[in-house]
Amino acid sequence: TRDWDGMAASASGVAVEDALFQQARDVQGKEFEEWVGGLQSTLQLNDRGSSCLTILRQLYVLTAVTKYSRNLSPQTYSLLRSVVLEPEQGPARIRLLASAVLRELTPSLSIVVRDFSPPVEESNIPYILPVLLAQSNARDKLSQLAPQVVRWLTQAGHSEELLLSALALLHTLCSHGRALERLSEDQFRALGAQLSTWLRHASKNSLVAPSSGISLFSSTSRKQLIAVKEIDGSASQDIFTILSIGGYYSPDQLLNIHTFSLLRRWLITAYSSPSAPSPTPTPTQEHKLTSPGHHSSPTQERRSSSRSSSITPSHTHPFMASLPSPLPQALSSSLTSSLTASLIAPGRTRQGLREAAMQYCLRVIDQCERKPVRSVDEDLVTACLYESISTLDILCMLSRSLTHGVLPKMRKLYSRFVQDPVSNCRLLLALVKFFIVHGESEMYDSETPTNTFFGQVISAKFNDPGLAYDTVEFLVDNMELLLNTTIFSKYFPSILKILAWSPITFISEFLQLLPGFISKSAAAEVLHSLFDLPCLAATLQVQHLLTAVPTLADTNAIPQYTKCLTAYQDPAHRLMFGHYLRTETGKGDTIDRLSTLHHLLGDFSGHQRVLAAAEVTPLLLRVFFKTVFYSGEAGLVSQLVPLLLERTVLLYNIPAFQTQVRKVIAEQLLEIFCCHTHLVMDHQRDLLEFLGNLRNLSAGGEHCYLHLVWILGEYSHVGYDARCTTSLLVHFFETLESVTYEVAMNHHRQREYTTRLVLGLMSTMAKIASRCQDLIPRALLCLNKIVQLCSESTANVSVHRVLLGRANELVNVLKIPSIASAVLSPAPPSGSGRGELERQTNMAYLLQSTSAHFSHS
Repeated sequence: TRDWDGMAASASGVAVEDALFQQARDVQGKEFEEWVGGLQSTLQLNDRGSSCLTILRQLYVLTAVTKYSRNLSPQTYSLLRSVVLEPEQGPARIRLLASAVLRELTPSLSIVVRDFSPPVEESNIPYILPVLLAQSNARDKLSQLAPQVVRWLTQAGHSEELLLSALALLHTLCSHGRALERLSEDQFRALGAQLSTWLRHASKNSLVAPSSGISLFSSTSRKQLIAVKEIDGSASQDIFTILSIGGYYSPDQLLNIHTFSLLRRWLITAYSSPSAPSPTPTPTQEHKLTSPGHHSSPTQERRSSSRSSSITPSHTHPFMASLPSPLPQALSSSLTSSLTASLIAPGRTRQGLREAAMQYCLRVIDQCERKPVRSVDEDLVTACLYESISTLDILCMLSRSLTHGVLPKMRKLYSRFVQDPVSNCRLLLALVKFFIVHGESEMYDSETPTNTFFGQVISAKFNDPGLAYDTVEFLVDNMELLLNTTIFSKYFPSILKILAWSPITFISEFLQLLPGFISKSAAAEVLHSLFDLPCLAATLQVQHLLTAVPTLADTNAIPQYTKCLTAYQDPAHRLMFGHYLRTETGKGDTIDRLSTLHHLLGDFSGHQRVLAAAEVTPLLLRVFFKTVFYSGEAGLVSQLVPLLLERTVLLYNIPAFQTQVRKVIAEQLLEIFCCHTHLVMDHQRDLLEFLGNLRNLSAGGEHCYLHLVWILGEYSHVGYDARCTTSLLVHFFETLESVTYEVAMNHHRQREYTTRLVLGLMSTMAKIASRCQDLIPRALLCLNKIVQLCSESTANVSVHRVLLGRANELVNVLKIPSIASAVLSPAPPSGSGRGELERQTNMAYLLQSTSAHFSHS
């Protein structure tokens, strides 16, 4: 075996732990088997002393420092299980280490703990619970454990270690939706009463800390008791709470702290169990908000939210009314209905627990006004304050009558935190939640706190991972209620910064949130913002670099970014960058010198954050258009057409990004004009201007251009719109004619344009000519010119054969105007399946007749 003391001696300072961990990771193969063999021999001894303790510590390090699983022999697993489960297997420290090792090795079929039946002793259960919860099948067993946990917590005679472990397990049970279904009404009431007792009646005295020299193992009569103190060191005058400072906490004080840690989760669970009484609430008691906040308590592990990646918006938004299904929330609607029903049916949780919880939370808020003696306690104060605000939020949802007494306290907190909103950002978010949910019932306008948080805080702290997570979770969980506020429509530029900074992390949530941003007045601005999401990410990265290291631009510390960093600090470009950093809507959809800004931000086109933002943009665009199309707002769709034509050629210079976004634009243009054919006439000038300028073909890519060519040929028909007159058809034809000549000549000489584009232009020109017989001679002349060019060329014979074949087909069809009109410009479909079938059948017959005619001739 390795000399662990030698390992420690060979390193110094901070490097000691790193050196030990690295060497522990290197222990593999035969060397690891030697460790296991030594442990197995030691565990088989009757006297498990310090050597057994040392080997277990070392094995724990070996299993904990690597992400890869360590495999032990079946006999070793059995011995470790026996140490944890069976009586008389050694001192508590050995049992604790054996439990920790098994927890690191799970999930494994070799480690299966099913129940606490004899010979398991009650004193061993605290060591078994962590192993049980770490098993892969633990969720299946949780509902079976619930009644046992209630018995431990409500019946007298159990050790404090077991009670503390049972409270931790209860928090886990509450986090799994249906784990408490087996509990009866009486069990819920008994447990609520016990939790209330632990909150209210913890001792106000504590033992002197061990460092003071008083032995904890001396007789009770010799132990010295001291009064607990407030966080600022003054004497405590009220009930004991998590912020009461003592020397050495007694068991009832630890139970008080653990109870507060699970209190919010218990209140939610106790009112949302499927078997809880659920009478129908009255209309005035309806509440549409899901449970706010799902973060962990200060002493509990943070629960990871399970969020759906559905992109279907909420049905309450005007632009989401026609969507097929409502947006899934982070919590089920059953929780909302149960919380609402509890307003008139107290149900499982006794009124005493609610009163005790409110008294406790208000007491904690009062304590937080004191300045901590130790700076390390400031984070604890912040965490406890957040937990108290969130718990009071739940209590006010359960009983509206409590809101009147709690709201003044929350307003006082807001007045205190608004002095430094950035430093108190997480607490401000909790207060914003409370004011939005409960402020209206007390005639309190939540707009001021909302403006402070989303206007100031988010813009400054968008790169804070914790605040970003809290904010996005709040928006997703309460989306339906927030749609009735101005948060989404007014502050989406600030909210979008979170996505631009962490695009991969929050893309699924923003796919849900995006429909809420869209309104008639803001749709164009939202669409521009989505196109410019990589630019926003680049701008935020520039801002971050200059904020973190202000001398970067002067010292050329990052030469590849020097141009952009310097431009950001140039007053001439301040307005351009300021557009992306704006906090509210209504300051312009986009900027005039967009191509200039793209050039300035070109240094960051290869940055990982910018590439990630570019990768998620096509997903967001598809959700945007899906929402707009389902809204059925033809006027809004019409407003977006010029914007799409403009942005086709104005995209940030990332080739893959440009390709994917232009593909989305082409698809959406096709769908827009297919659903709203009259838009061809409404935007004839925009279409002709775009198609007539070949720079758009080079700058915007052939994909979008070819789609627009097809759209013009397909829908410039009097059957779709009576405004499609002969003069307009001539105008369309002349534009396409000049483009076709230029593209055909270029294709013949330089091959800059594809054969597919030439074919599309030829077909569209022939379609328009078939609708106006005066244009047929000009179309034949153009097609014959293409035939002549193909005949003269000796290169790429296969390509020219395709062009020659298509040109000859169109020429033959156009020579018979009556057939050309039927083949190339059939009447629009009637809308029924049979009409479309007849249209296609007639067209096929005409094509066959035309081919037969010219083959005979």
